[in-house]
Amino acid sequence: MPHAYHEIEARNLALTIAYDGSAFAGYARQRGDLPTVQGSLEEALSTIVGERFRTVVAGRTDRGVHALAQVVGLFLDEERPFDLSKVRKSLDSLTPSSISVLAVRAAPEEFHARFSAVWRRYRYLISSREADVPHLRRLCWHLGPDFRADPLGEAARSMLGELDFSTFCRRDPAGGSLRRRVEEVSLYSVATGLWALEIRANAFCHQMVRSLVGYLGLVAVGDKSAAAFAEALAARDRALGVTLAPPHGLYLVGVGYKEPYQDLGALDDGGFRELWRFTLA
Repeated sequence: MPHAYHEIEARNLALTIAYDGSAFAGYARQRGDLPTVQGSLEEALSTIVGERFRTVVAGRTDRGVHALAQVVGLFLDEERPFDLSKVRKSLDSLTPSSISVLAVRAAPEEFHARFSAVWRRYRYLISSREADVPHLRRLCWHLGPDFRADPLGEAARSMLGELDFSTFCRRDPAGGSLRRRVEEVSLYSVATGLWALEIRANAFCHQMVRSLVGYLGLVAVGDKSAAAFAEALAARDRALGVTLAPPHGLYLVGVGYKEPYQDLGALDDGGFRELWRFTLA
């Protein structure tokens, strides 16, 4: 069936993308020729919209970290006509196979992918299987059969609320606050011996999720206690929380916006069996 063209005038666009982070040195452009998500995406965009544009992202991800629903804002120098369906397909074909362009939508001029967001949600995949399954090695962290969900949940409850996460964040060189509001933490059974730990917060500081999961993983296998995790969090001492979970188990899976943008970063991949969920009242 031939494509039915439907052009609209737009100056700002919102892109929802997914990517396999193992192929990249992180989301953001870097010096040198290191492959990045931003570099690949902007190279494709320049082919479609020319050179006069800039992009912003809802949440930068580090080397090896994946995304299932990342939101990128595209600001153009002037309003132009677009067939958004055609733009999405073109971007999808011009970017490498490790990037998928899920949606392209027109956005009001005041929309900002980062500053309009009210929460982000990350998922971390953990394997408790006896053996480290080869095809899962770059997708999850293998903790082995000593993994226990209950002590993990007991520890996770203590990070709900607006707290200083200095123990679990790299210090901001500009001196910015390390206070963040964790609104929800959940654990799901994805398959036999495969678990998904999800954390939703208004924002995350650098390496916060990997630091939290690194310590929580020790709690789950009995090397640390839930009380020790709570004490480390309260101490606000980076030396107590430097264990980093590997990047390949981490996924940005959702970005929340207020109406009318609330579905831009939504991801519905149900089918997980929820074991527990703790939500900030």
